[in-house]
Amino acid sequence: MFKEAKEIIDKSNNIYISAHVNPDGDAIGSTIAICFALKKLGKNAKVVMPSYSTVFEFLPGVSSCVKSIDDSEFDLLIALDSSDNTRLAITQDEYNRAKKVIMLDHHQISSPYGDFRFIDDKKSSASEIAYLFIKSLDVEIDKDMATLLYTGIMTDTGSFNYSNANSDTFRVVAELLDYGAEAVKVCKKLNDTMKESKLKLIAKTIDNMEVFYNGKMRYSFVPYDEIRSLGIDDEDAEGMTNYLRAVEGTEVAVYVRGKSDGTNKVSMRSGGNVDISKIAIEFGGGGHPRAAGYNMREDEETEKQKLIKVVGEML
Repeated sequence: MFKEAKEIIDKSNNIYISAHVNPDGDAIGSTIAICFALKKLGKNAKVVMPSYSTVFEFLPGVSSCVKSIDDSEFDLLIALDSSDNTRLAITQDEYNRAKKVIMLDHHQISSPYGDFRFIDDKKSSASEIAYLFIKSLDVEIDKDMATLLYTGIMTDTGSFNYSNANSDTFRVVAELLDYGAEAVKVCKKLNDTMKESKLKLIAKTIDNMEVFYNGKMRYSFVPYDEIRSLGIDDEDAEGMTNYLRAVEGTEVAVYVRGKSDGTNKVSMRSGGNVDISKIAIEFGGGGHPRAAGYNMREDEETEKQKLIKVVGEML
């Protein structure tokens, strides 16, 4: 399934890998693992990651990521976990410098891009796709790569609690453990450790929560100035939606956070009766039936009322 992509890689030497801005565990794990694989093939490979949450500093290879693309032209860009090339952690000018683009993604996508595309929304994560991709390159997966890919799969499946963790996912995870993935360490760092500021953000999210449709929809907006007052950056401000979704009877949970650039990001989770990927696509984003998101294009109150109406119609 990756034959054409392998042919492109064989003809490329100078390669950059990038995922979406404000990278989560899946974006970080998949990009760096592929970078390690390409280096084993003798390629000059680099991951572009301008910023990331400090909670991921323990992962191998994170400190070696570059903030931007210096080359005026390069052979290949491998884009992961980004349903739109404008959401990649590079500029459009940097994107346009690539002679070829390979796109690997697991979201429902309205506007695919790249010279080679592999999109499978039945896969749990970009890291699960990255695992299959690396295997197709006949590269031996080592402990560091296994740990990175395990991190990506674990975080994107909510520690294997979400419905996107299927039997294929668990088979991949079993193989990653055989390769030496440090599952206990990853769990301790990401699930059992929390900054005090993060705990305060959880409290703020719950305090700002609004309830609609007899508890079937829960919505919380945390403005950027409130996030900044807690000493939290864009990357660490993620992950609040699940606390809203955990309330009994909730069908759709919506967490909106202000960002440092003045925009508002919407993260949604569904209990399964509402396909929120359709909502996200309608509002210019993307995702999965149970996990999706987008960036608001209008002011928060206007967009909130539109979203409440759409969710109500779908409920």
